[in-house]
Amino acid sequence: MKIRIIGSVGSGKTTLAKKVSKWLQIDFFETDRIVWKREETEVRRSDSEKIAELNAILQKDNWIIEGVHLEAWTEESISQADIIIYLDLPKKQIRSQLIKRQFKQLLRIEKAHYVVRFSMLKKMFYWDDLFDQRTKPLVNEKINQHPAKWLIIKENLAFHEIQQKILQIISSRDIL
Repeated sequence: MKIRIIGSVGSGKTTLAKKVSKWLQIDFFETDRIVWKREETEVRRSDSEKIAELNAILQKDNWIIEGVHLEAWTEESISQADIIIYLDLPKKQIRSQLIKRQFKQLLRIEKAHYVVRFSMLKKMFYWDDLFDQRTKPLVNEKINQHPAKWLIIKENLAFHEIQQKILQIISSRDIL
């Protein structure tokens, strides 16, 4: 099974990917880790490097790919996905989740891939606004192209409710 998870920064993509990965025993991958080489310092990969990284993942029989990225280099992950989960949560909820994440990272309860500062939280709010302006229209176009592939989540649901929705899509489309 091939699952793509899309949503704004702070929408819960990684958390959901981890839970679905554990439930279905499928590896998950983050588009941020495709875009960025994370070693001693972060280095942005070139377009050809990103495509090569993504293509290596897409060769697998099963995968979960999560990320905000919806640029041309990610197109094949959308095309190959059996199910695309779109976390289209209210802005108030996303902002609340971003603030909670910031506190958890400051308290070292949660790991961060960046220096935790107030300026980073401001950037995440900005990126959330950009998602609304630039990415949402692209998502809506893609939903219209293949509506049966999409599971749109507009509110915070318990994981078992999401599992049921995934199972409904699997059975209705004879996936597996």
